[in-house]
Amino acid sequence: MSATRADDPARALSEMAAAGAENAQQAAFEESSKVAQIFSGIFFAALALWLLGSNTTKLAFVQRAALEKRLTVCCFICTYVALFSAFFNFFQLTDVDNIALSYQQGYTMDLCRPVEWICTCPFLQLILVLMGGSKIPEYRRILMPMLAEGVLITGLISTVAPSTPIRIVFYALSCVFFGILIYFNIKQVKEYSSGAESLTQGDSEYRKATLIMICTWFPFPFWYLISPEGLNLVKNITIVQVGWAFFNIKAKFSLIFYIQRIKDLYCNRLKTKNELKGMGNRLNNHAMPKLAGNMSPPIMGNMSPPMMPLDFPQGEAWAPDPNMQSAAMAYQLAESEKSREKLGAVVMETMNFLGMSDHTDRF
Repeated sequence: MSATRADDPARALSEMAAAGAENAQQAAFEESSKVAQIFSGIFFAALALWLLGSNTTKLAFVQRAALEKRLTVCCFICTYVALFSAFFNFFQLTDVDNIALSYQQGYTMDLCRPVEWICTCPFLQLILVLMGGSKIPEYRRILMPMLAEGVLITGLISTVAPSTPIRIVFYALSCVFFGILIYFNIKQVKEYSSGAESLTQGDSEYRKATLIMICTWFPFPFWYLISPEGLNLVKNITIVQVGWAFFNIKAKFSLIFYIQRIKDLYCNRLKTKNELKGMGNRLNNHAMPKLAGNMSPPIMGNMSPPMMPLDFPQGEAWAPDPNMQSAAMAYQLAESEKSREKLGAVVMETMNFLGMSDHTDRF
């Protein structure tokens, strides 16, 4: 009986040691799996970006291209923004990205939320630059996304920093970046319209798209300030999370749907214009055989010079030879058709060089 009692503590200790070893092994497995998934995600994301850069038209050509091409690329970028936003929002359902803030007891932040903004919002600024075309300076293709990155990265540092002075400094720096970003957005409206429009007046689609972006981005710093990540004025976690989701959806959906609407309307106008142009060409082609039937082909070897009024006797009326007029008209039409074919060949060659060979059927 005493031996059994003596074995109980030893058995308990061995069981505890075995459980501890199993827990340590499970923790090591989870940690290694997490690291492997992170590295896999980084490498696949890098591969996707490399493929996009290798198989798409250079942005320098896109910015100088026709409006239809620029709008098509903008809608492609919007598709990327929507897909990545969906991925990061689904990823927030897991506990992998949860971060407990040291200065707010009981509040856990989803790290994927600011990471989503860092990976998507700069591309929305790039869309405005590409929409503006050659009227917007080319360096804005780098400056505007970098300013957006500066706003978001400094805001993230302000959120996770444990010290209050550091958080205040980085929040102020983020507001400075945001102010510079808005300044250049307003300046681009003036550059696009050659000074005819501003943020408060004008009716262009570019101005409206810029206004949508500014108005939907403006509430974010104020919501951050009153949330638990800032001054903690709104303590209800449900209201805070719903607010972040509402502002995010409103900002991206409003701009993306408007860009798609601009593209659809422009393509419809272009299609109607091409149909009317094709109808006019068909009418001209239908009338040409009738005109050719009334023409007598000139005999180039025996063509005499045109008759002048002095060739006619005194008192007779002079009139040009209708056969000569018909021949001259036919010659002009033939030369015009040759010039048009040469111009079409040059245009197609240029479109192929710019990577827009899919649109050569319009010329």
